[in-house]
Amino acid sequence: MVFNRVKNFISYWYLQYLLATSVYMLEPIERRIFNCVLIIVLAMFMYTSYVFLPDHARMIVYFINSYILGKNQPEIVDGV
Repeated sequence: MVFNRVKNFISYWYLQYLLATSVYMLEPIERRIFNCVLIIVLAMFMYTSYVFLPDHARMIVYFINSYILGKNQPEIVDGV
């Protein structure tokens, strides 16, 4: 019962993917090439998001924090 529901769910979304991207009209080798390119692009997007997004988020938080507090430069605490 559960297996059929999961299978139907995956089949439904796979059909939606085929129809939305018009992949169903491609030859099998073209479909594989398209899917490989899509997976590579998504993997690069996820990797760059993982690497660069935290730094950008930190800079945005710093900018908003400095804007709210009215400070342009962070306070530098000297260890001397």
